[in-house]
This record gives sequence, C-alpha cells and structure tokens, in this order.
Amino acid sequence: MKNKLPDLLAWFRLLSSPVLLFLILQDGSEQGLMLFPAILAFIAAWTDYFDGFLARKWDISTKLGAFLDTIADKIFITFIFVGFSMIGRVSIWITALLITREFMIMGLRGLAGNEGKIIPPSKTGKLKASLQFWAIGFVMIDLPIEIINVNLDTVVVFLALIFSYISGYQYVVSYFQSKNEI
Repeated sequence: MKNKLPDLLAWFRLLSSPVLLFLILQDGSEQGLMLFPAILAFIAAWTDYFDGFLARKWDISTKLGAFLDTIADKIFITFIFVGFSMIGRVSIWITALLITREFMIMGLRGLAGNEGKIIPPSKTGKLKASLQFWAIGFVMIDLPIEIINVNLDTVVVFLALIFSYISGYQYVVSYFQSKNEI
C-alpha cells in the first residue's frame, strides 16, 4: 500500500475535479462562501504536496506517478477555473490563458520526454502551482478584502496568471537550451 499511496493521492485529485466542478455549478453564485467546494478543493490541493513529498521520502517515484501528478494538476485547475468562469467569478479570458499555458507546457514536456530529455519542475513552476491553489481558495471563500479597489481574490488570480507565464517562459527556454546541448 505504501508504494501506491502517492499515486492514489494523485488519483484523488484527478477524480475530485469533476465533483468540484459540479459543486461549483450547484452553488452557482457570483459571490459568497462556497463551503463544500472549498473544503474538497483544500483537501485535494494538499494531495499535490503530499504525493510528491511521500514519493521522494520513500524513494518510490515512478513515471506513472509523475504523469498522474501532472495530469491531475492540469485537470484540477481546468475544471475549477471553468466552473469559476461559468458562474462569473473569474473572467473567461483568465481561465483560457491559464488552461492554454498548462497544456502547452505539458505538451512541451511530453515533446522533451520523447527526445529523451526531462524538464524538471522549476521553483517558479512550484510557486505558480501554489498561487493557483491559493487563488482557488480565495475565489471560493470570497473575502471582502480590497487592495487599491480590487478584491483580494482577483489580485491572487492575477498573480497566479503572471507566474504561470513566467514559469512557462522558463520551461520553453529550458527546452531550447537542452536542444542546443546535443
């Protein structure tokens, strides 16, 4: 069981994604606390940390686990932000930009993998993921806090978007640098 726990945590995140979308759409409100989706998203987001932590700690990293982790993250972010856009909490253009970046970088990493190269996660990429998870929490909790007349959740969503593209740029540069090393 110990060998399978990191993969099971990634599966939980993956399978919780459509449930979260359903809960977000059921709530359907443009404002206010989304309690049940927030609790489930909080638990699922922490599985991202623990699946990697346990795999490294127990030295049981696998290609399947790395693939599951990556796919689970992308699906998790996609389903939640699509739900947010459908109920009017996040602009559709922000959702489109986040999803586009996620799948472009996943494709780039797949291409690198086919060439026998690995593009490891960067610190900025990990910060991006963390900011995305925080953004999800802030959007779901909907605290009435403003910074220069902008809601806190909007600020965190924009930070997540900005760091998504900064880390994406770093991955593209890393890929092309690895091609020049041949």
